[in-house]
Amino acid sequence: MYKKLLAGALTVTMAFGLIACGSKDDKKASQETVAVAEDATTGPYKASDEEIEVDYGVVKLAKIEDVIAYEDDVKVTKEAYKEAVKNICSQYATTDTVKKGKVEKDSTVVVDYSGQIEVDGKKVSFDGGQAEDATINLATDEGQYIEGFVSCLKGHKVGDKFTEKLKFPKSYDKDTTIDGKKVSLAGQAVWFTYTIKSLQVTKTPELDDAFVKEHFGAYGVTDVDSFKDYAYKQMRISNVVNANWEDYVNSCVVVSVNSDVKKDKIEEYNKKQEEMLQTNYQSTLKDYLEACSMSQKDWDKQVEDSVIADMKSRIIIQAVAKAYKLELTDEVYKKEAATMAEGMTAKVKDLEDQYGKEEVEYAILYQKVQEYFSNNVTVKEGSAPTTEAPSAEEVETTEAK
Repeated sequence: MYKKLLAGALTVTMAFGLIACGSKDDKKASQETVAVAEDATTGPYKASDEEIEVDYGVVKLAKIEDVIAYEDDVKVTKEAYKEAVKNICSQYATTDTVKKGKVEKDSTVVVDYSGQIEVDGKKVSFDGGQAEDATINLATDEGQYIEGFVSCLKGHKVGDKFTEKLKFPKSYDKDTTIDGKKVSLAGQAVWFTYTIKSLQVTKTPELDDAFVKEHFGAYGVTDVDSFKDYAYKQMRISNVVNANWEDYVNSCVVVSVNSDVKKDKIEEYNKKQEEMLQTNYQSTLKDYLEACSMSQKDWDKQVEDSVIADMKSRIIIQAVAKAYKLELTDEVYKKEAATMAEGMTAKVKDLEDQYGKEEVEYAILYQKVQEYFSNNVTVKEGSAPTTEAPSAEEVETTEAK
């Protein structure tokens, strides 16, 4: 969850797929804009009359201070923290192959097996009844095989070779071919011979000072105590954003988008799609549209709508940064980009080459806006009031009064 906190923002910027790639042109983009439909906002807060112009377009923002968050909905519980720690540690779990030991009810086992059925008084092999180096998890895989196939491994040791008589269920719908004749497996007795070759043992690290320093040192987290403070802070930011950001965005009014940026994004998206189709399918966009029975006009509309939706999100992030003085200076960018790169065990140049410097800047800006948002909404006690429609019983009771 927090393995690569800042890197997570890059994932957000990549959400629109192939659009968010490449580096920004050195020349400043034209600020010519094209109006977008100013439908009534669906959010609960009032947008300002002031128009804020940024690289991607023009927007009227709602005030962050007007946003209401409820403490019970955004607080971080001990249980949530423990679950987060569990998930983090599991990300660094390792699996070792063990050549000795006993198979337990939750073991993962590597086995060879070979099955035989009886036909005309003889035991014969059948198609699909053999495998080498099959990995079977006793805790989760029982339902993937016939009854008893997995559970019979329990109690045996690595190196054991044994045969178990089982039975295909009467509802089993697969056949096999023996000496040119089709033979139904439904209800058939079957003898499986197993050879247990090894166990797969998963080791999950504990959250201790050494673990924290190794994996979170880039964020200034060096021991368990500082990690706990860091985790609680990040989890609260996430909770506030998840509970309130959508309402805030829906309360803002995007007046127009930058026409040059929109054009570039559309061209870039189509180019990337062409490259992907050619690389993966040796096909063209034209072929793809024909296969999907989609007209070029419909495709162009779909791409434009997606580009505009992506640009609207970016306009709001840029405008919030501008309005609340969160914009990046060169010094701040260098520091934050270095932290991001270290957290991803990479170099800043690697990130800029892979995503483009513009995207790295946006990822950092996105994080700063989200943090500012979570720290400056108005927090009230209790939980958000429900908006569910009254039940039929409640309506009848009210009418009776």
